[in-house]
Amino acid sequence: MGWLDKVKVRLGIVDAEDVEEEDEPRAELRVNPTNREDRPPLDDVRAAPKESIEDALAAREAGNLTEMRRLLREMDRGQGLRLVLRAAAALEAKDERELGELMPRLHKEEQLWRLLLQIAAALDEEDGRAAALRARAAKLGAPAWALAWCEAMAANPETRRRGMVALLFQDAALARTVAARDWALTGAEIDAAATKRYTGFVHGRDSIRRFGATLVAELVERIA
Repeated sequence: MGWLDKVKVRLGIVDAEDVEEEDEPRAELRVNPTNREDRPPLDDVRAAPKESIEDALAAREAGNLTEMRRLLREMDRGQGLRLVLRAAAALEAKDERELGELMPRLHKEEQLWRLLLQIAAALDEEDGRAAALRARAAKLGAPAWALAWCEAMAANPETRRRGMVALLFQDAALARTVAARDWALTGAEIDAAATKRYTGFVHGRDSIRRFGATLVAELVERIA
């Protein structure tokens, strides 16, 4: 029984008796880490920032909120996750001056739907807030595969099931990766075609969860 059949059985789409066992395992797609053909020439590579979101989150977890905010200010490039976390830190500190400076930029965030879905996936409780964030992301034009991914990450089992069913149809490669990484389904393997997409979303989700998803949700609820 392949991973897809196992997912269908787990989701109740088919009965286990109706699925035939595979005679041979599928070939695993391997990536050669030494292959540098797709890497840009050194002249085109921008220098990596000295600090990372990981550094800011580590400072937060150590209780050094002042250092965390300093790092987030230095890393802020005007959009995306760094901007959102910096604004959430200002909200937490009740720093209305800095928050007032950042809110206009948050209103112009081009991929707000992406951040909304990452926040929804980071929430530990399915209390209506996550559903509201997903609905708002849909109105902002979030693609169907991203909405399905978010539901597959939900705390509520029924929402997770619905999300995985949708993801199987919208993006089978991403569904395979979610089945392997998040559902830990035996026989499921990470799909190289979906790795970049998966990693980008999950990094945001995990960073928001470590920072405090409820606080970040309160921030984006201020954005019209």
